[in-house]
Amino acid sequence: MDVQELGLTVGRIVAVADHPGARAPSYLLTVDLGPQGQREATMPRAGYEPSDLEGTQVVCVPGGDELLVVVAHSHAKGAVLVRPDREVEDGSIVG
Repeated sequence: MDVQELGLTVGRIVAVADHPGARAPSYLLTVDLGPQGQREATMPRAGYEPSDLEGTQVVCVPGGDELLVVVAHSHAKGAVLVRPDREVEDGSIVG
């Protein structure tokens, strides 16, 4: 399988708000995908503070009206963001 078929894209978190309607403590993220515009996604708080997240680049899966932020599920640390180790252009395709 070609990883580009998954549609993984790098975006930058530009805003973080509490997600009051979620079942578990979560954030509502606004993510800038460069030329693809801004989209919203949710993620569990997982020990992150809003200041830890704002301005951070993350790996996302855009699909229809939904945007998924990719996390690794660790037994010890919970949900941990998957992100590039260096800055790239927002909207860069992962492949």
